[in-house]
Amino acid sequence: MTVIGIASVKGAPGVTAFALALASTWPGNVVLAELDASGGDLAGHRGLQPDPGIASLATEIRRERDVEVLTRHAQMLPSGLKVIPAPSRPAQAHAAISALAGVLPEVFPKLLRETTLIADLGRLTGASVELAGSMDRLLVLTRPKLTDLAHLDGLPPNAELVLVGRGPYPPKEVTDALDLKIRVHLRHDPAAQAFLEGRRRRTRLVRAARQLAATLAVSAQLEPVP
Repeated sequence: MTVIGIASVKGAPGVTAFALALASTWPGNVVLAELDASGGDLAGHRGLQPDPGIASLATEIRRERDVEVLTRHAQMLPSGLKVIPAPSRPAQAHAAISALAGVLPEVFPKLLRETTLIADLGRLTGASVELAGSMDRLLVLTRPKLTDLAHLDGLPPNAELVLVGRGPYPPKEVTDALDLKIRVHLRHDPAAQAFLEGRRRRTRLVRAARQLAATLAVSAQLEPVP
């Protein structure tokens, strides 16, 4: 069981597109959950229904925490990927994710077993911060620019950086200054939005995500079971 959070601290560097690409290329059983308290995008981009999803999961998990509870609230994309979409309205998403933040961390090991959960946390704020700290790995997307890097103080100890696009600071300089590991540096992908909307399957982002997914999957297998 592995739980990987994808987040940002400022702006919109493409968290949802990256989370979708990583989940779509993961070499094994995987579920993608939108845990973005500001509202989800997957339902709108991929034509999903409001329910089942994060809101219905938040209701059921209060009383039922069996091993199938996550998949009962997932919808399936044409590719076969299971996704748990968040409500698009911020108020509904915030209420559901606030309810889940106090429950999910303690039940992750019981629910997932051989399944990897990739969580789109959106911008780290409020309930998403609590969830982020409970995950096995937290990948924080940021542009290598001072206006973005200046907001990275106080990240949880499980955080690693994913640099996105061009900037004046090379990866080594960022690592030395912030004492944070850089997992990958993604080049700008003009087709990322088309992938998010289901109009493209093969893009620069997807190729990079596939390589990273393979690396992370091997690391997860080598890590000791708590």
